[in-house]
Amino acid sequence: MTTSNPIPYSATPSEVLSIQHSARQVAIKVITNILLEHGSLSTQLARHQTDVANEHIPLLKELCFGVCRQYPTLNSVALSLLAHPFEEKDTDLYATLLLGLYQLTYMNTPDHAAVHETVEACRLLKKDWATKLMNAVLRRYQREEHEILDNLSSMPSIEYNQPKWLVKRINKHWPDDLEQIIEASNTHPPMCIRVNESRVSRETYQKMLKDKGIESEIGKFSTSALYLQTAVRVSQLPDFEEGFASVQDEAAQLSAHILSPKPGEKILDACAAPGGKTGHLLERGNNSENKGVELTAVELEPWRMEKIESNLERLGYSAHLICADAGDLDAWWEGEQYDKILLDVPCSATGVIRRNPDIKINRKPADINELIVIQREILTQVWKTLKPGGFMLYATCSLMPEENEQQVHQFLEAQSDANEVKLNTLNNDAKIEWGTEVSHGRQMFPTLESHDGFYYCLLQKTST
Repeated sequence: MTTSNPIPYSATPSEVLSIQHSARQVAIKVITNILLEHGSLSTQLARHQTDVANEHIPLLKELCFGVCRQYPTLNSVALSLLAHPFEEKDTDLYATLLLGLYQLTYMNTPDHAAVHETVEACRLLKKDWATKLMNAVLRRYQREEHEILDNLSSMPSIEYNQPKWLVKRINKHWPDDLEQIIEASNTHPPMCIRVNESRVSRETYQKMLKDKGIESEIGKFSTSALYLQTAVRVSQLPDFEEGFASVQDEAAQLSAHILSPKPGEKILDACAAPGGKTGHLLERGNNSENKGVELTAVELEPWRMEKIESNLERLGYSAHLICADAGDLDAWWEGEQYDKILLDVPCSATGVIRRNPDIKINRKPADINELIVIQREILTQVWKTLKPGGFMLYATCSLMPEENEQQVHQFLEAQSDANEVKLNTLNNDAKIEWGTEVSHGRQMFPTLESHDGFYYCLLQKTST
């Protein structure tokens, strides 16, 4: 398998080396921090991509996303090649080795260049002692690649390119869908955009794209979704800065369609970052008279709150933004209840691995147990802020029933004033033809050339 190398064809050999050294050293830093669990891929890239020139960022992302996406395979190969694992203080050397193996296996970089750059990276890390080891390991891989992979082929990390524990769990819960889920989770996700239907129709925007040479196909489930045949920079999207469109997966777009916000309603978007659903709720709740919903968005992390602010500013909408733990009502809630609530809780994100491939590195089974406790606390507390007769949409981007239908089941057992209702209760025109019906709500799986994995369940508070 190969991917296109984002180095410009016009670059001279010395320029190519300079570009790769620059992007490679930053990639080593990013991957090292991920391996040491010092932050997610998105966090690390946001922090470090300014360390390279703008034109080198595509290569940096290719290296970082690529190593994370192929990590189960690369890790198994690397460990098989090493007599002894690197010590923690040399995690940067392990990141360097993973990058070298990634280039040899998945990129168009000439083999001799990939080996040479990896060896040179050891020197730049001031660990010259590792140059001979790195050279020997990569040269052996060059010679014995097929034999090495054949010997490891029975391992889930090689067969599925996913962590063993995750393959076992998916096979336990969704045996009939295992192959499809794994295949979709290992691919590059398609670029899906959400058309701001309060500004322009989807058909008109599709024509605007076509006029710019950008081909697209309409989404099957969200009336605002368009899939681009080829990904482009957002700056190439017509009137992007004027708020005509946003980048958002089709499955995530369904939340606003399900809640169907109406002008004048008081709505809460809890756990709101990065603000895609926040913006969509405002778009759907805005009418021709420029009257809209009264929306409050709560988010724990200040840096993620900044993303919400910038998204809303671009779209031309405003909301009451609160930086707080949604489950800590004393920290933010003033007592006035909401008509509708979107509760997209923190989750294992196992339905969006292709967009967050570092999950393959750092997500552990114990994390899910911890998340279940957090979800239950947030759900129980935020429920108190919903008006009698109001609606809450519980959502995750997880494939784990423990976080989804089982979580809802326990909540309904404990909460006497909660009832599950049909997902099209607030939008009778919506045809719920997506996903798989489960004991409570519907589960969506990641799909090739289509939506991510997602879960939705609509709850109503009984009137007293």
